Amino acid sequence: MIRESDIKHENGAHWVLDDKASYMVLRTGLTHSTSDSSYPRTPDGLSIAIARCNYLAKTRKPVTIGA
Repeated sequence: MIRESDIKHENGAHWVLDDKASYMVLRTGLTHSTSDSSYPRTPDGLSIAIARCNYLAKTRKPVTIGA
């Protein structure tokens, strides 16, 4: 079960999850989120995950429903 406190960063459709084993970068979808990458559960790992999340938010098109 994911708790709000497990979400370490959000930017648009991308977010960083602390899954207690690593920091995962995920993209929100219509029915579920998909993993982009994961990093060690260290301060550097969190920093890299946040940087990746922000990069993806700048370079990927936003999720649209319908169209």
